[in-house]
Amino acid sequence: KQWYQRRVRGRVHIPKSACKLFLSITEFSQVPLVNMFLLFTLLIAVTGFYSYNLGYRWLKMQRYRHIPGPPPDSFMKGHGPTLQMAKKNNAFLDCFVTWVEQYGETFQFRIKTRVVIFTVNPDALKQIFQDVTNFIKVDHLPNRALFGQRITGLYSILTGGGQEWAIKRRIMTSFFAKQNMSHLYPQLMPLMSRLLETKIKPSVGSGTVLDIHELFTMIFSALPGVMGMECPMGVDEPEEIGKRVNILLDVIPVQLADLSKVFGAYGDAKKIATIQMVVEMRMMGRKMVAEKRKEMYEWEGKIPDDDLLAWLISANDGAGLSDEEVIDDIMTVYLVIDNMSKQLGSLFIYLINYPEIYKKMAEELRNTPLTSHRSLDKLKYTEMVILESLRMTPVLLRGTRWLVNKTHLGGYDIPGDCQFQYSQYVLHRNASYWPKPREFIPERFENGIPNVESFTYFPFLSGPRACLGKHVAMVAMKLTLSMLAVNFDLTPQPVAASLPTVVQTMAVTRLKGGPFYHFKPRYTVKETVAHEE
Repeated sequence: KQWYQRRVRGRVHIPKSACKLFLSITEFSQVPLVNMFLLFTLLIAVTGFYSYNLGYRWLKMQRYRHIPGPPPDSFMKGHGPTLQMAKKNNAFLDCFVTWVEQYGETFQFRIKTRVVIFTVNPDALKQIFQDVTNFIKVDHLPNRALFGQRITGLYSILTGGGQEWAIKRRIMTSFFAKQNMSHLYPQLMPLMSRLLETKIKPSVGSGTVLDIHELFTMIFSALPGVMGMECPMGVDEPEEIGKRVNILLDVIPVQLADLSKVFGAYGDAKKIATIQMVVEMRMMGRKMVAEKRKEMYEWEGKIPDDDLLAWLISANDGAGLSDEEVIDDIMTVYLVIDNMSKQLGSLFIYLINYPEIYKKMAEELRNTPLTSHRSLDKLKYTEMVILESLRMTPVLLRGTRWLVNKTHLGGYDIPGDCQFQYSQYVLHRNASYWPKPREFIPERFENGIPNVESFTYFPFLSGPRACLGKHVAMVAMKLTLSMLAVNFDLTPQPVAASLPTVVQTMAVTRLKGGPFYHFKPRYTVKETVAHEE
């Protein structure tokens, strides 16, 4: 009635017919018998819908009953309680390792009443990675938006799909090709020297303890700045970008929590501040794109081989996309570049228990002068250590695809319209392909990656969606390890061995509590000057 009065007074624009209909229903429902009838009708409708929904879900489950899998905890909850308990114990992916041992490389499990096919079968993975039209990326990736605020959008080089993504991918492949590292190397070496002198050495005294993951975050956050993505914050303050990225990565998973946490996040000061931070980062991206376009206008179509932002603008222009999609790619680069810090952080976690491996790697790094990008190829043992750390803890722990049409995969006929999950972490711990899978053995890669059985090792993914920046990552990680080994003696802080480190619940590796290392300079201030001369 208040709506109707407001409508009459012109305060609220509600159609007069709708108001009259609503009033007639409310007046009619005041009769007790009518109330009972309406309540009974509503009860029948709800019960019928619920029964139909359960029946539909049960029938859909029967389409996959020929695929083995662990027994669910209950019909409605599926395997939820088991997986929740595994999450609490930081053994989420280890649960899947056990299921692979019990039910084979391809099996089904349930998220509530929804069937999910899990596979680590190499032939099945090859099919998933190569058939990008039938196995598509899911639409609800959490890094595309934060509670409605756009982050990486729908067409970024990482999360995109379709023809626009394919065009961008083809253009950007040339920039990230291994042969282009000769253009990037001269930019990376001065950066490492500048960070060493301005950021690292001033904060390191004899026996200083540092969180080595935070140190790597600071180093790698500066990389985009020397590749044409000059952040308005300046190259001399890269840790600010790194801090923002890690705050964002902490908040993004909240969107995957239960509804109470999701809706509660709207009133959470940290979540609101993070959303505002994303807005500011995108505004910063618009400024970067505008300034770069002015530079590109003067270049007359000739783009430098080492200017990442110019290549991203050119790729989006070629795909017929706007500057907002360029900003999506800028956000993607900042999110992805932090993966290198996590990777080296996890490497030093393993080196805590393998000091002899670190000693051998440090000796190689100190005895190998780096004069060009080709000299990095001489760091054979260092590369073996990095590859083994990627096997033990790949940057991308697991992934998801959506099957569009029915297919034969992993020895089973799979109906279409279902979700697939796979895990590099689980596959890399499969004893069928990796003897002593839980031991850190760099010598596995003594003859390089090509001798590893196909699709049993894919830390950078494979096929059309393989990681574009893997060559940049290897160059940057080797340079960073060399800089540290030449200038410091590193020993782990004993307490770090007992702290939780690699978080298994996320799709991307997350580190907790270090690792912490003692940094002891190998030169005094006077010796450093003499050494440089």
